[in-house]
Amino acid sequence: MGLDVDTRACHARRVDDGESEKARVVGIFDRASATYDQVGIEFFGTVAAELVRRTGPRAGESVLEIGSGRGASALPTARAVGPTGRVVATDLAPGMVAALREMSADMPWLEVREADAEHPPAGPWDVVHAGLVLFFLPDLHGTLDRIHEVLSPAGRFGFTWFGDSDDSWASLTQQMQAMVPAPPGAAPGVEDPEEDEGPFASVDAMDAVLADHGFHDPTTTTLRVRVDFADVDQWWAWIWSAGLRGLLERLDAHGVLEQARAGVDPELGRRAADGTLSWWTDVRCTVATR
Repeated sequence: MGLDVDTRACHARRVDDGESEKARVVGIFDRASATYDQVGIEFFGTVAAELVRRTGPRAGESVLEIGSGRGASALPTARAVGPTGRVVATDLAPGMVAALREMSADMPWLEVREADAEHPPAGPWDVVHAGLVLFFLPDLHGTLDRIHEVLSPAGRFGFTWFGDSDDSWASLTQQMQAMVPAPPGAAPGVEDPEEDEGPFASVDAMDAVLADHGFHDPTTTTLRVRVDFADVDQWWAWIWSAGLRGLLERLDAHGVLEQARAGVDPELGRRAADGTLSWWTDVRCTVATR
């Protein structure tokens, strides 16, 4: 368990209603949009740079960005394709859409839409990007089929997803999770047995799923991203700005957020004092063709 997403909530989506889970995730990221990728931590830009490098968008090409967030990959992609190209970036969180529209105002060939990643707009697209979003989708298999349909015959599909991560933080996140009930539909304390067998379990598993949906020649690189926090306050700011915000909101709703902070701050302070207030995760970047 890492610091990237609230894994117990993600497990719940297998047994919860897919649309309800989607709305829950969208709400979390909409409320996080003002500080998402804005707290002085180099993470999403590093991951996005690898995705753009691997798919290699070129001048004049058309690119679809699904789950674009504040544009970590959409903005450099738009600069790469230039005014003769076209980029459409979609996200369901209104705050993310508004932020990206503001940042891309000088690039009219980058269009930002509030739209569902599970239903990509018609192509053909030379490139489709999905940065750290596929594991949130209730209908992954249907989405892969639809992405395959909208790609051009020689199109490239690139996406990023999590691999191994620093498990030294597991005790802290578990400590906080234990203070609130699990999300509806989840079994507290029980890991989903399908998690180790699903498409995100390994590169081989993902390659097999891509082949089942008509994609060819998948190649995956692994990028280890290290996050160094300046102090305890920046750690909390980063957690609030990303996927674990959902856990903090549940703590707050149950009136135990300050208690949770009091419980973990001593360990955070110790790590800050001895120079180990850091975290790493492996991010996999997969590119396949139609």
